[in-house]
Amino acid sequence: MTEVPRLESGRLQLRGWRLDADDVELVMTAAADPQIRAYSSVGQTRTRDDARRWLEARDAVDRLDWVVELSGEPAGRVSLAHIDTSDGVAEFGYWLLAAHRGQGLAGEAVRLVESYAFDNLQLGRLEIRHEPANSASCALAARCGYLAEGTARGAFVRGGRRLDLAVHARLASDRS
Repeated sequence: MTEVPRLESGRLQLRGWRLDADDVELVMTAAADPQIRAYSSVGQTRTRDDARRWLEARDAVDRLDWVVELSGEPAGRVSLAHIDTSDGVAEFGYWLLAAHRGQGLAGEAVRLVESYAFDNLQLGRLEIRHEPANSASCALAARCGYLAEGTARGAFVRGGRRLDLAVHARLASDRS
C-alpha cells in the first residue's frame, strides 16, 4: 500500500492501513457497528474478503486514509478523499468505534489531518459532507469550525439510491 505519513498529536497517533489480520479485524468490527454501518462505506463489508477489498480501496492516488490509534489501540479512522491538488480541495471521512466516542478523539483527528492538509499539501479548502440525519457529524463539523454551506442534493449513491449530503467547509484562510 502507498506510504501514508504518520501523524501524532498529544494522545493520538495516525498511521496508514495495513493489509494484515489486525486491520481486517478492525474493518470487520467497524462494519458491525450500526452507527458506522448507517453512514460509512465500510458498512457494506460482510466478509473478511470484503474487508480486504475495502482496505485495498484506501490505496488511491486521490486519498490519504489513516487508522486512529489511542495509546497504540485502534480507535477509528480519518481520511482525506477526492484530493484535488489543482483546485486545492479535499473531503474528510471519519468514524470511531463505539468505545472511543464522546472523548473528543474525532475532533482531534480532524484537526491533526487538517493541519497536515493545509500546511503540507497546501490545500485551500477542506469539506465535511454527511447525510443530513447524521447529527454527530454535523456537531463535529461545527465544533471544528467547519461552516455549514447547505445541501448537495443527490450527491452520492448508496444501495442504489441517490442521497443528499449536508456540506460544511473550512478554508486555510479561516484558521486563526
